[in-house]
Amino acid sequence: MSTDAAPGTTVVLDIDGTLVDSVYLHVHAWSRAFHQVGLTVPSHRIHGAIGMGGDRIVTHLAGEAAEASIGDDVRARHDELFESVLGDVRPTRGAGELLQALRHRGLRLVVASSANAETTDALLEAAGAATHVAEGVTGDDVGQSKPHPEPVEQVLEQAGAGAAFLFGDAPWDGESARAAGVRFVGVRTGGFSDEVLRGAGAEHVFDDPADLLEHLDDVLG
Repeated sequence: MSTDAAPGTTVVLDIDGTLVDSVYLHVHAWSRAFHQVGLTVPSHRIHGAIGMGGDRIVTHLAGEAAEASIGDDVRARHDELFESVLGDVRPTRGAGELLQALRHRGLRLVVASSANAETTDALLEAAGAATHVAEGVTGDDVGQSKPHPEPVEQVLEQAGAGAAFLFGDAPWDGESARAAGVRFVGVRTGGFSDEVLRGAGAEHVFDDPADLLEHLDDVLG
């Protein structure tokens, strides 16, 4: 693809919880995975961590000792459990229409995901987004996942263009965007409050992609 696009012509997309309704499936998968290795982690705490990379989540929820002893096992169990319910993942309201509208305005769509490459591809298909995306960075491609800025910085470097904004559902998306110097537009479909999303730097917060589409001209200025 060409890398000579002007700055501000790229929209960085999160997938999980943003383009697809998957957050609570992840919560259940992580809860079961922890339970299977003998740890009980409350679901509300797991929910608060959804959106950060799997390389960080065990330490965040259960501590460094748990990461050292069972981190890889918990991640593998989560991935297997989540894969078993991928068929239940549905697009969020208006996801396809929003992507079409962004493309129609000449914007390039790229993905910065904390999920592994296989899961990212499956979720893009579930969202009907695979044909719209020009570039993508997954958790397999970076040394540090969200909320670190590396995923956002790397996908923009690949695209060769500046970002109009990053669209995501979690505060971890916002922290990653802010550290990369990118505007953050939040969506409530991940189950995070306006206060949490704005605290992570969201300039706008919408109900879902359909709601953003109705206000897209305002967001793009």
